[in-house]
Amino acid sequence: MRIGTYFLSGLLFIAIATGLSYFFYSGVYAITILGVHIELPVAIWIALPLFILFFLTLLHMSYYGTRGYFQRRKWIRDAQEVEDALYWGVLQEPKTHHFIMPTIKEFAPLLNVSQVRVVGNIHGVSDKLMRAIEWVKKIENGEYVDLQAEKVERFLSKDNPIIVRNQINRIQKDTSFGEDVLEARESYDELVVNKALDTLVAREDLYKLKRFLPMMSKRHLYTILDRVDKREDIGFSIKMLEVFDSQFKLDCSDYLRVLQTAIRRFSPDENLNFFKKVAKDKEIAQSAYLYLLFEYEMLDEGEKFLEEHRDDEFKAFRALLILKRGKHHFKIDDLIDINIACNES
Repeated sequence: MRIGTYFLSGLLFIAIATGLSYFFYSGVYAITILGVHIELPVAIWIALPLFILFFLTLLHMSYYGTRGYFQRRKWIRDAQEVEDALYWGVLQEPKTHHFIMPTIKEFAPLLNVSQVRVVGNIHGVSDKLMRAIEWVKKIENGEYVDLQAEKVERFLSKDNPIIVRNQINRIQKDTSFGEDVLEARESYDELVVNKALDTLVAREDLYKLKRFLPMMSKRHLYTILDRVDKREDIGFSIKMLEVFDSQFKLDCSDYLRVLQTAIRRFSPDENLNFFKKVAKDKEIAQSAYLYLLFEYEMLDEGEKFLEEHRDDEFKAFRALLILKRGKHHFKIDDLIDINIACNES
Protein backbone atom coordinates (compact mmCIF):
# COMPACT_ATOMS: atom_id res chain seq x y z
CA MET A 1 0.00 0.00 0.00
CA ARG A 2 1.21 3.49 -0.78
CA ILE A 3 2.03 5.63 2.19
CA GLY A 4 -0.42 8.36 1.13
CA THR A 5 -3.30 5.89 0.89
CA TYR A 6 -2.34 4.37 4.22
CA PHE A 7 -2.16 7.82 5.84
CA LEU A 8 -5.68 8.77 4.74
CA SER A 9 -7.23 5.39 5.50
CA GLY A 10 -5.47 5.27 8.89
CA LEU A 11 -6.78 8.65 9.92
CA LEU A 12 -10.25 7.71 8.72
CA PHE A 13 -10.14 4.46 10.74
CA ILE A 14 -9.05 6.30 13.92
CA ALA A 15 -11.76 8.89 13.42
CA ILE A 16 -14.45 6.22 12.92
CA ALA A 17 -13.25 4.18 15.91
CA THR A 18 -13.17 7.28 18.13
CA GLY A 19 -16.59 8.43 16.95
CA LEU A 20 -18.22 5.04 17.53
CA SER A 21 -16.66 4.74 20.97
CA TYR A 22 -17.97 8.16 21.97
CA PHE A 23 -21.38 7.37 20.47
CA PHE A 24 -21.82 4.17 22.46
CA TYR A 25 -20.11 5.34 25.66
CA SER A 26 -19.52 9.01 26.30
CA GLY A 27 -18.17 8.57 29.83
CA VAL A 28 -14.69 9.32 31.13
CA TYR A 29 -11.96 7.18 32.53
CA ALA A 30 -9.30 8.34 35.02
CA ILE A 31 -5.83 6.96 35.72
CA THR A 32 -2.98 8.05 37.96
CA ILE A 33 0.58 7.62 36.63
CA LEU A 34 3.48 8.55 38.91
CA GLY A 35 1.20 10.71 41.00
CA VAL A 36 -0.26 12.43 38.00
CA HIS A 37 -4.04 12.14 37.72
CA ILE A 38 -5.26 11.90 34.14
CA GLU A 39 -8.96 11.90 33.34
CA LEU A 40 -10.06 11.60 29.67
CA PRO A 41 -13.12 10.44 27.76
CA VAL A 42 -13.12 6.72 27.02
CA ALA A 43 -13.15 7.49 23.27
CA ILE A 44 -9.82 9.30 23.66
CA TRP A 45 -8.29 6.35 25.54
CA ILE A 46 -9.31 4.12 22.63
CA ALA A 47 -8.02 6.54 19.99
CA LEU A 48 -4.66 7.12 21.72
CA PRO A 49 -3.09 3.62 21.16
CA LEU A 50 -4.54 3.56 17.66
CA PHE A 51 -2.82 6.85 16.89
CA ILE A 52 0.48 5.69 18.41
CA LEU A 53 0.32 2.49 16.33
CA PHE A 54 -0.57 4.57 13.29
CA PHE A 55 2.39 6.91 13.87
CA LEU A 56 4.88 4.08 14.39
CA THR A 57 3.58 2.30 11.29
CA LEU A 58 4.07 5.48 9.29
CA LEU A 59 7.66 5.72 10.52
CA HIS A 60 8.26 2.09 9.56
CA MET A 61 6.75 2.54 6.11
CA SER A 62 8.62 5.81 5.56
CA TYR A 63 11.95 4.21 6.44
CA TYR A 64 11.58 1.21 4.17
CA GLY A 65 9.93 3.27 1.46
CA THR A 66 12.86 5.69 1.44
CA ARG A 67 15.29 2.80 1.50
CA GLY A 68 13.49 1.13 -1.40
CA TYR A 69 13.43 4.41 -3.33
CA PHE A 70 17.20 4.78 -3.14
CA GLN A 71 17.64 1.11 -4.03
CA ARG A 72 15.53 1.63 -7.12
CA ARG A 73 17.54 4.72 -8.01
CA LYS A 74 20.71 2.65 -7.83
CA TRP A 75 19.22 0.00 -10.10
CA ILE A 76 18.05 2.65 -12.55
CA ARG A 77 21.47 4.29 -12.55
CA ASP A 78 23.23 0.97 -13.13
CA ALA A 79 20.77 0.13 -15.91
CA GLN A 80 21.63 3.44 -17.58
CA GLU A 81 25.33 2.69 -17.16
CA VAL A 82 24.88 -0.75 -18.75
CA GLU A 83 23.00 0.82 -21.67
CA ASP A 84 25.77 3.40 -22.09
CA ALA A 85 28.44 0.69 -21.95
CA LEU A 86 26.61 -1.32 -24.62
CA TYR A 87 26.26 1.83 -26.75
CA TRP A 88 30.01 2.47 -26.80
CA GLY A 89 30.68 -1.24 -27.21
CA VAL A 90 28.56 -1.29 -30.38
CA LEU A 91 30.58 1.69 -31.62
CA GLN A 92 33.79 -0.29 -30.90
CA GLU A 93 34.94 2.30 -28.36
CA PRO A 94 34.57 0.76 -24.87
CA LYS A 95 34.75 3.31 -22.08
CA THR A 96 35.03 3.00 -18.30
CA HIS A 97 31.74 2.89 -16.41
CA HIS A 98 31.19 2.55 -12.66
CA PHE A 99 28.48 0.34 -11.20
CA ILE A 100 26.95 0.33 -7.71
CA MET A 101 24.79 -2.75 -7.21
CA PRO A 102 26.78 -5.89 -6.22
CA THR A 103 24.80 -8.07 -8.63
CA ILE A 104 25.60 -5.76 -11.56
CA LYS A 105 29.23 -5.53 -10.50
CA GLU A 106 29.60 -9.27 -11.01
CA PHE A 107 29.33 -9.00 -14.83
CA ALA A 108 28.87 -5.44 -16.09
CA PRO A 109 32.55 -4.32 -15.76
CA LEU A 110 33.28 -6.72 -18.64
CA LEU A 111 31.57 -4.19 -20.91
CA ASN A 112 34.26 -1.63 -20.05
CA VAL A 113 36.78 -3.63 -22.10
CA SER A 114 34.51 -5.24 -24.71
CA GLN A 115 33.44 -4.45 -28.25
CA VAL A 116 29.92 -5.54 -29.17
CA ARG A 117 29.18 -6.93 -32.62
CA VAL A 118 25.52 -7.33 -33.62
CA VAL A 119 25.23 -10.27 -36.03
CA GLY A 120 21.46 -10.30 -36.64
CA ASN A 121 18.32 -8.22 -36.59
CA ILE A 122 17.16 -6.94 -33.23
CA HIS A 123 14.04 -5.16 -32.01
CA GLY A 124 12.81 -3.67 -28.77
CA VAL A 125 16.07 -2.06 -27.64
CA SER A 126 16.29 1.62 -26.73
CA ASP A 127 16.42 4.30 -29.41
CA LYS A 128 19.97 5.15 -28.38
CA LEU A 129 21.22 1.60 -28.96
CA MET A 130 19.20 1.20 -32.15
CA ARG A 131 20.79 4.34 -33.63
CA ALA A 132 24.28 3.00 -32.90
CA ILE A 133 23.41 -0.38 -34.42
CA GLU A 134 22.03 1.26 -37.58
CA TRP A 135 25.12 3.47 -37.96
CA VAL A 136 27.45 0.48 -37.73
CA LYS A 137 25.38 -1.57 -40.22
CA LYS A 138 25.40 1.25 -42.78
CA ILE A 139 29.15 1.79 -42.40
CA GLU A 140 29.89 -1.94 -42.73
CA ASN A 141 27.77 -1.96 -45.91
CA GLY A 142 30.00 0.71 -47.45
CA GLU A 143 27.87 3.78 -46.71
CA TYR A 144 29.21 6.99 -45.21
CA VAL A 145 27.50 8.19 -42.03
CA ASP A 146 28.10 11.76 -40.88
CA LEU A 147 28.98 10.91 -37.29
CA GLN A 148 30.15 14.46 -36.73
CA ALA A 149 26.64 15.73 -37.38
CA GLU A 150 25.39 13.04 -35.01
CA LYS A 151 27.73 14.53 -32.36
CA VAL A 152 29.50 11.20 -31.87
CA GLU A 153 32.74 11.38 -33.87
CA ARG A 154 34.57 13.59 -31.38
CA PHE A 155 34.17 10.90 -28.72
CA LEU A 156 35.76 8.20 -30.91
CA SER A 157 39.50 7.73 -31.36
CA LYS A 158 41.07 8.09 -34.81
CA ASP A 159 42.04 4.39 -34.88
CA ASN A 160 38.52 3.24 -33.99
CA PRO A 161 37.62 0.56 -36.60
CA ILE A 162 34.20 2.13 -37.19
CA ILE A 163 35.75 5.56 -37.73
CA VAL A 164 38.43 4.11 -40.01
CA ARG A 165 35.89 2.22 -42.13
CA ASN A 166 33.56 5.22 -42.27
CA GLN A 167 36.33 7.55 -43.41
CA ILE A 168 37.45 5.04 -46.05
CA ASN A 169 33.85 4.89 -47.28
CA ARG A 170 33.84 8.67 -47.59
CA ILE A 171 37.18 8.68 -49.47
CA GLN A 172 35.79 6.21 -52.02
CA LYS A 173 32.88 8.55 -52.72
CA ASP A 174 34.59 11.92 -52.31
CA THR A 175 38.22 12.29 -53.44
CA SER A 176 38.33 15.88 -52.17
CA PHE A 177 38.05 14.43 -48.68
CA GLY A 178 41.08 12.28 -49.52
CA GLU A 179 43.03 15.48 -50.13
CA ASP A 180 41.89 16.82 -46.76
CA VAL A 181 43.11 13.61 -45.12
CA LEU A 182 46.56 13.86 -46.71
CA GLU A 183 46.90 17.53 -45.78
CA ALA A 184 46.13 16.74 -42.11
CA ARG A 185 47.34 13.14 -41.97
CA GLU A 186 48.40 13.39 -38.31
CA SER A 187 44.71 13.54 -37.42
CA TYR A 188 43.84 10.27 -39.18
CA ASP A 189 44.69 6.63 -38.80
CA GLU A 190 47.45 5.25 -41.02
CA LEU A 191 44.99 3.00 -42.87
CA VAL A 192 42.86 6.02 -43.77
CA VAL A 193 45.90 7.98 -44.95
CA ASN A 194 47.10 5.07 -47.10
CA LYS A 195 43.64 4.61 -48.60
CA ALA A 196 43.40 8.33 -49.37
CA LEU A 197 46.77 8.28 -51.11
CA ASP A 198 45.96 5.10 -53.05
CA THR A 199 42.62 6.53 -54.18
CA LEU A 200 44.11 9.83 -55.33
CA VAL A 201 46.93 8.07 -57.21
CA ALA A 202 44.34 5.87 -58.94
CA ARG A 203 42.05 8.76 -59.94
CA GLU A 204 43.75 12.16 -60.08
CA ASP A 205 46.15 13.67 -62.60
CA LEU A 206 49.83 14.27 -61.93
CA TYR A 207 49.33 18.01 -61.52
CA LYS A 208 47.28 17.37 -58.41
CA LEU A 209 49.40 14.42 -57.26
CA LYS A 210 52.73 16.24 -57.51
CA ARG A 211 52.41 17.86 -54.09
CA PHE A 212 51.88 14.45 -52.49
CA LEU A 213 54.99 12.88 -54.06
CA PRO A 214 56.97 12.83 -50.78
CA MET A 215 54.32 10.49 -49.36
CA MET A 216 54.35 8.06 -52.29
CA SER A 217 56.21 4.78 -52.68
CA LYS A 218 57.28 2.79 -55.74
CA ARG A 219 53.94 0.98 -55.53
CA HIS A 220 52.23 4.25 -56.43
CA LEU A 221 54.66 4.79 -59.31
CA TYR A 222 53.59 1.43 -60.75
CA THR A 223 49.93 2.47 -60.44
CA ILE A 224 50.67 5.66 -62.37
CA LEU A 225 52.52 3.70 -65.06
CA ASP A 226 49.58 1.31 -65.40
CA ARG A 227 47.23 4.26 -65.88
CA VAL A 228 49.51 5.71 -68.57
CA ASP A 229 49.59 2.32 -70.30
CA LYS A 230 45.78 2.46 -70.39
CA ARG A 231 46.13 5.79 -72.21
CA GLU A 232 44.72 7.90 -69.43
CA ASP A 233 45.62 11.55 -69.92
CA ILE A 234 47.07 12.39 -66.51
CA GLY A 235 49.87 14.74 -67.57
CA PHE A 236 52.66 12.17 -67.79
CA SER A 237 55.77 13.73 -69.37
CA ILE A 238 59.50 13.22 -69.58
CA LYS A 239 59.88 16.01 -67.03
CA MET A 240 57.58 14.14 -64.68
CA LEU A 241 59.66 11.03 -65.25
CA GLU A 242 62.71 12.95 -64.11
CA VAL A 243 60.82 13.95 -60.97
CA PHE A 244 59.96 10.30 -60.28
CA ASP A 245 63.61 9.32 -60.78
CA SER A 246 64.71 11.84 -58.19
CA GLN A 247 61.88 11.00 -55.79
CA PHE A 248 62.05 7.19 -55.73
CA LYS A 249 65.04 4.93 -55.19
CA LEU A 250 64.55 2.80 -58.28
CA ASP A 251 66.32 -0.50 -58.89
CA CYS A 252 67.07 -2.27 -62.17
CA SER A 253 63.64 -3.86 -62.58
CA ASP A 254 61.97 -0.52 -61.78
CA TYR A 255 63.87 1.23 -64.57
CA LEU A 256 62.91 -1.50 -67.01
CA ARG A 257 59.26 -1.16 -65.97
CA VAL A 258 59.47 2.60 -66.51
CA LEU A 259 61.11 1.94 -69.86
CA GLN A 260 58.18 -0.20 -71.04
CA THR A 261 55.81 2.72 -70.51
CA ALA A 262 58.25 5.33 -71.82
CA ILE A 263 58.69 3.47 -75.12
CA ARG A 264 54.92 3.67 -75.71
CA ARG A 265 54.57 7.23 -74.47
CA PHE A 266 57.66 9.24 -75.55
CA SER A 267 59.69 9.71 -78.70
CA PRO A 268 62.95 7.79 -79.22
CA ASP A 269 65.01 10.96 -78.73
CA GLU A 270 63.31 11.74 -75.43
CA ASN A 271 63.83 8.21 -74.17
CA LEU A 272 67.45 7.99 -75.31
CA ASN A 273 68.35 11.32 -73.73
CA PHE A 274 66.70 10.44 -70.44
CA PHE A 275 68.00 6.88 -70.03
CA LYS A 276 71.48 7.75 -71.28
CA LYS A 277 71.74 10.45 -68.62
CA VAL A 278 70.35 8.17 -65.91
CA ALA A 279 72.64 5.27 -66.90
CA LYS A 280 75.62 7.61 -66.72
CA ASP A 281 74.73 8.67 -63.17
CA LYS A 282 73.40 5.33 -61.90
CA GLU A 283 74.92 1.98 -62.73
CA ILE A 284 71.67 0.27 -61.76
CA ALA A 285 69.97 1.87 -64.79
CA GLN A 286 72.47 0.66 -67.38
CA SER A 287 70.47 -2.45 -68.29
CA ALA A 288 67.46 -0.27 -69.11
CA TYR A 289 69.57 1.96 -71.37
CA LEU A 290 71.11 -1.06 -73.11
CA TYR A 291 67.64 -2.59 -73.52
CA LEU A 292 66.49 0.65 -75.14
CA LEU A 293 69.39 0.62 -77.63
CA PHE A 294 68.46 -2.86 -78.77
CA GLU A 295 64.78 -1.97 -78.88
CA TYR A 296 65.57 0.84 -81.32
CA GLU A 297 67.98 -1.42 -83.28
CA MET A 298 70.92 0.86 -82.43
CA LEU A 299 73.37 -2.05 -82.60
CA ASP A 300 76.49 0.06 -83.06
CA GLU A 301 75.71 2.09 -79.97
CA GLY A 302 74.90 -1.12 -78.10
CA GLU A 303 78.16 -2.75 -79.17
CA LYS A 304 80.12 0.33 -78.15
CA PHE A 305 78.44 0.29 -74.75
CA LEU A 306 79.27 -3.42 -74.26
CA GLU A 307 82.91 -2.87 -75.22
CA GLU A 308 83.21 -0.39 -72.39
CA HIS A 309 82.32 -3.12 -69.86
CA ARG A 310 83.77 -6.46 -68.84
CA ASP A 311 83.02 -9.58 -70.88
CA ASP A 312 81.22 -11.21 -67.94
CA GLU A 313 78.69 -8.37 -67.80
CA PHE A 314 75.46 -8.17 -69.81
CA LYS A 315 75.91 -11.70 -71.22
CA ALA A 316 72.35 -11.90 -72.53
CA PHE A 317 72.76 -8.65 -74.44
CA ARG A 318 76.07 -9.84 -75.89
CA ALA A 319 74.39 -13.03 -77.09
CA LEU A 320 71.59 -11.00 -78.64
CA LEU A 321 74.14 -8.78 -80.41
CA ILE A 322 75.78 -11.82 -81.96
CA LEU A 323 72.42 -13.04 -83.20
CA LYS A 324 71.55 -9.63 -84.58
CA ARG A 325 74.86 -9.38 -86.38
CA GLY A 326 74.19 -12.83 -87.82
CA LYS A 327 71.00 -11.51 -89.42
CA HIS A 328 68.74 -13.44 -87.05
CA HIS A 329 65.57 -11.46 -86.66
CA PHE A 330 64.88 -11.80 -82.97
CA LYS A 331 63.06 -9.14 -80.98
CA ILE A 332 64.68 -8.23 -77.73
CA ASP A 333 61.70 -9.31 -75.67
CA ASP A 334 61.87 -12.77 -77.30
CA LEU A 335 65.13 -13.47 -75.46
CA ILE A 336 65.48 -10.98 -72.64
CA ASP A 337 62.94 -10.22 -69.94
CA ILE A 338 63.28 -8.09 -66.83
CA ASN A 339 64.70 -10.89 -64.69
CA ILE A 340 67.38 -11.85 -67.19
CA ALA A 341 68.33 -8.24 -67.93
CA CYS A 342 68.73 -7.40 -64.24
CA ASN A 343 70.34 -10.59 -63.02
CA GLU A 344 73.09 -10.46 -65.65
CA SER A 345 73.89 -6.75 -65.41
